[in-house]
Amino acid sequence: MVVLALPAVSGARWDETGAALGEVGSTELVLLVALWAAGLWVHTPSLTAALPGLSHRRALLLNLSGSFVSNLLPLGGAVGTVVNWRMARAWGFGGNAFARWAMLTNVADTVVKVALPGLVLCWVAMSGAVAGGVMGAAAAVGTGLLGVLVLGVGLVARDDRAVRWAGGRADAVAARVRWVPSAPEGYGERAAGFRRDSTRLVRAGWGWMLGGKLAYAALQAVLLWACLRAVGGQVEPVVVACAFAVERVLSMLVLTPGAVGAVEVGMVGMLGTFGTAPAVAVAGVLVYRALVVGMEVPVGGLALFGWCALRRRAGLGWRLPTAQDAAAPVGVTGSSPAAPAIPATEPVVTPR
Repeated sequence: MVVLALPAVSGARWDETGAALGEVGSTELVLLVALWAAGLWVHTPSLTAALPGLSHRRALLLNLSGSFVSNLLPLGGAVGTVVNWRMARAWGFGGNAFARWAMLTNVADTVVKVALPGLVLCWVAMSGAVAGGVMGAAAAVGTGLLGVLVLGVGLVARDDRAVRWAGGRADAVAARVRWVPSAPEGYGERAAGFRRDSTRLVRAGWGWMLGGKLAYAALQAVLLWACLRAVGGQVEPVVVACAFAVERVLSMLVLTPGAVGAVEVGMVGMLGTFGTAPAVAVAGVLVYRALVVGMEVPVGGLALFGWCALRRRAGLGWRLPTAQDAAAPVGVTGSSPAAPAIPATEPVVTPR
């Protein structure tokens, strides 16, 4: 899709795109990398707020290691979540705490992604620019998804009835299907407790959860604008916002690693709709995606393998922490309080 579809959509030849890429100097490249790294750092408060006791540096490690795996594999988000789960368990966090972290951070991320096209469309309307059908379609899809998400979250957050009903269905399945594990207290009761703990967590930290996601999105949009400027483009901020909104929506279609292919084509098509020079649009998008997707592979891989090497040197590996480990944690640490021990009431399953 990148090699064949991009020239067809944009009308730019690869030699023209290469000439535009040659406009990026070493100074500009260093500034772009610094801007990319700043976006990752401002994102950490949304991760620490969803998992009390998680330091900012450990949150950054979780982000990079998960992206390293998910950007290498089709539908790699699930594999990245497993890697993050094992790291969190090694730090002493329980399975329920990690499940809440994964759910709340993904909900916050989805809210920002689906709300962004509608907000950008309002900006386009006020600026007098012509949005085109793609931006309108993205806004319509985003608004619909946002409505469904808000409705679902509202039903769950209101009381225990919805989760107890779902838990009851799960109990019925577990009773009839032999290979489905059952919950000693019942899935309904377990789900109700999970909902109550999640609700308290959201009430205490929703500002940080959404604020970190919004700051991250803002810096990524600035990074896209800077990439277009670096390749010689003079693109209006509202046009950059449109391309970024389309990228946010298409990035949820992770049929390919990092949604590579569909995202680039959609972004270039949106920039072309507003009259951006074809070679500039393709080159700017490629530089931007090389940073937000490609850069996370080597950096995240080095971070993950370094963390594993530190634990292996200490003789810990992937095993669950002991009391001595909690007193002297090994690996990437930060200034936040130490990770809480696994609650005694939570069943401990040793990862294989």
